[in-house]
Amino acid sequence: MQSWIPHLRAAVPSWLEARLYVAAAYVVTWAVIDRLEPPPDFSPIEDGLLAWDGTWYHQIAENGYADAADPAVRFFPLWPLLGRWVGLVFGGRSDIALVVLANGFALVAAVLLHRLVLEETGDARLARRSVRMLALFPAAFVLVLAYSEPLFLSLAIGLFLVLRHQRWAVAALLGYLAGLTRPVGSLLAVGVAVVVWRDQAWRRPGALAAIAAAPLGSATFVLWAHLALDDWRAPLDRQRELRGNATEPFTRWFSGIGDAVRGDEGEMLHVIAVAVLIGLMIVVARRLPLEMTAFTVVSVIVLVSADNLNSMERYALATFPLIIAVAMISRRPIFDRWLPTASAVGLVSLTTLALNGVYVP
Repeated sequence: MQSWIPHLRAAVPSWLEARLYVAAAYVVTWAVIDRLEPPPDFSPIEDGLLAWDGTWYHQIAENGYADAADPAVRFFPLWPLLGRWVGLVFGGRSDIALVVLANGFALVAAVLLHRLVLEETGDARLARRSVRMLALFPAAFVLVLAYSEPLFLSLAIGLFLVLRHQRWAVAALLGYLAGLTRPVGSLLAVGVAVVVWRDQAWRRPGALAAIAAAPLGSATFVLWAHLALDDWRAPLDRQRELRGNATEPFTRWFSGIGDAVRGDEGEMLHVIAVAVLIGLMIVVARRLPLEMTAFTVVSVIVLVSADNLNSMERYALATFPLIIAVAMISRRPIFDRWLPTASAVGLVSLTTLALNGVYVP
């Protein structure tokens, strides 16, 4: 069995580096807020590492879902359940458990990514750079907060790793758990289906189970909503209330460009992000296996089709082949030195904006 120690050694430095940057952003934000007169009405930094969605996950871990109209129903259940269960180790403190788990799974995701890239490409430098770009991705500060992204990344990367070895039962388990973690977990089925088709494994029950697992994970939550809340559509409707109805992606992008030209700074950020995502998607399609390309394409389409593009940069982080594409680009001489630095600056900047309540992660 291959030792995980080299992958851990490759992951730890970037993991620590990112946490130093986030800590610096916290210090700066506190220094600014303490001197504002009058103080801001909304200061997410007061919630610490439970800021923004972390507060929702903590609430669910403590109290569950109230009813079908509860906005918390848009958050899928595995992450807060883990917070509740592991919280027993911390004397019932699910808030501490969520933060510890998030940072632990962030390290697990980095270790798995290093191994996956190394197995897929045989390029040790690219594997190390992928881990660093994951840690320094501008929206990666959520890997330090009590968000579900670290868990989802661990499950998604682990899924693609075991698929390379046709370990269908493990792939099915990871896919099912991913479907219980985030609404977009079902999209992993596209990548699994490509592998099953390529390996001509359609007649294997385990392979078919691996395809169905992620959608079944999401369907489990929908079924629970039907049985417990008497409204199977509640998770979908609460999500739609926040994100809006899906639109044709290019139409949404063009409307965002118009808003940005009229002075909407938030839309300007999202418009630039969409352009970057499309460029990275092309790199994935040219350089990475078909299963990663398929997963990336459907994920990007879903991302840019939402009426509300808030948090899009964070959602893109969960599409890990995009991070590998960033690492590939950053190795070019023209980008080698400044792109990781620019990404780190973006990480600190977005962290500061989010803690000030200006940017919605």
